[in-house]
Amino acid sequence: MARSTIVLIGGASGVGTSTIAREVARRLNITHLIETDHLREVLRGAIDKKYAPVLHMSSYNAYRALRIPDHMVPKRFRDRVIAGFVEHASMVKPAIDMVIKRAVEDASDLVIEGVHLVPGLVHPEDYQYADVHMVILYADEEEHRERFVKRAMEKGRGGRHLEYFRQIRIIHDFLLEAADEHGIPTIKNDDIDRTVSEVLSVVRSVSVVIKSVHSLEDSIREAEIIRENNCRLIDIGFPIPGKRDVIKVSFRRDPVDEWEEILNNEESRQYFKHLYSASNNVHYHKISAPDEESLHRAIEKLREEGFKVEELRSGDVCEVGREGKEG
Repeated sequence: MARSTIVLIGGASGVGTSTIAREVARRLNITHLIETDHLREVLRGAIDKKYAPVLHMSSYNAYRALRIPDHMVPKRFRDRVIAGFVEHASMVKPAIDMVIKRAVEDASDLVIEGVHLVPGLVHPEDYQYADVHMVILYADEEEHRERFVKRAMEKGRGGRHLEYFRQIRIIHDFLLEAADEHGIPTIKNDDIDRTVSEVLSVVRSVSVVIKSVHSLEDSIREAEIIRENNCRLIDIGFPIPGKRDVIKVSFRRDPVDEWEEILNNEESRQYFKHLYSASNNVHYHKISAPDEESLHRAIEKLREEGFKVEELRSGDVCEVGREGKEG
């Protein structure tokens, strides 16, 4: 029996999940695309507001309809926003489960997008007999705001989102934290073609492990080259002479952004400076791509710019003994 391919694309309001989901569905030749907002609307028609007031609010202002005792209301505004959002998303979760179940039964492929796809609430591994891939999109704050401004100017809507922009960014950051905690890939959406390619690299899992030799200061440029060629830099591993295991650090957000933060933070910079020094600037990367052509193009571009890169066979790199995260 053929396994269904299910692609889940989450992200806060305004980060572009709808646009990316449509293009991903087109590139994968998937005809079924569902927005979680539509599932929410169906549920609203079936459940009266007096029974589920949070469901009848938006994701970013659901906290205003929370029904909990006063002494249990979170004191911090951020926590109230998140509590309302999680309850709101939880009410949509059963509908998400049912459409995935139906797709599996019909052996159909499916793309689902929307803010209600919350890592930790939605677990890809829970959907048996299907290949489920989940990503969370994110955007820089100013670019995120500009999207709402542009929408308001061009389409006459978006003003309400600007009114609640602080709450939307709280949800945005919460989704990133949840993705990090549950090992869900996050993708910066600042270019449609590149973002689509990165999503496809998660779905298709075309990947290779490379051995790379360069200084810490060249790490940003290496990450830029890989991203410019529509590939994803997954991690970095350091083989330390005298130690049996490789010390590996996984990238949860855009590696270019993470490297910039690392190099601008004295403590993180010193930590990685030590790792580069101890490994004689030798390190390993896993790189994923939407297709073999993109993968080879990225590696060739690295070589053209003077990076010493070698593709490794399976088993050439010892198993990871310790994992960490910076940035």
